[in-house]
Amino acid sequence: MDFSKNVFVQIEHFNWNNFALAKDISKKLGNGLYIVLVDFDQQEQDKVIKRLKEIDTSIHINTFSSLGEAKTFIDDFKPTLVMVTQEKVNPLIHIFKLTEAEKFVKGLNDFNILLLWEETQKIEKILINLDYETTTEKYIQLAYEFASKISKEFDFIYSFYESFYENRLRKTHADEEAKKILIEMFEEHVHTLEEKLKNAIGKEIPLKVIKGDPKKEVPYYSRTHDYDLLVINQNIEDKESYIENTENSVAILLD
Repeated sequence: MDFSKNVFVQIEHFNWNNFALAKDISKKLGNGLYIVLVDFDQQEQDKVIKRLKEIDTSIHINTFSSLGEAKTFIDDFKPTLVMVTQEKVNPLIHIFKLTEAEKFVKGLNDFNILLLWEETQKIEKILINLDYETTTEKYIQLAYEFASKISKEFDFIYSFYESFYENRLRKTHADEEAKKILIEMFEEHVHTLEEKLKNAIGKEIPLKVIKGDPKKEVPYYSRTHDYDLLVINQNIEDKESYIENTENSVAILLD
């Protein structure tokens, strides 16, 4: 996919560390960067624009007074990648409260999105989640291309929700039969995703396999294994939960 238009959205405050990273990502993708400032104090906005122009006189800057106006611009401009700073929030509070970045990207279902955690200064290690129900070969190809261009290392992962399937099977099957079906289901899920990986990319790609609720276990694995970015697909179920449980940057790529 040609990432021809990359937009860096900043809401109320400008994160210069994220800006440097957004510029680097755009450069690695082979294209320029467009700046969108939303709901800035006028004095602060003037300071930011002045500094940006000092960095690059040809830089494209768009300013808007509300999230709605900025989202209308995004819909019309049709960028290939939308990058937004994701504020650091206490996980317990995050369950009940959307960040400004999440409010902004909510409803932007036709675009690739990158929520840059506000403390992120580099993306060198990426974890790409595969969901058994919704993962497509198109998504795998896009994630592979994206990760290959911007990072030094990336892995694919699948989490088999064993307890969920086991509880459902035990309602209709005897224990031994349920265990047998569960093993077969696990093997079938892994095999199917490994085949999708191979077909999408054209070669054998290792797949990390873990067990547990994927919207909890995958973000936890990402966090505890020092990944800088977790990639999920746009149509995954409980997408918001993945974002809430991930304490680093998250990319949401089209299926």
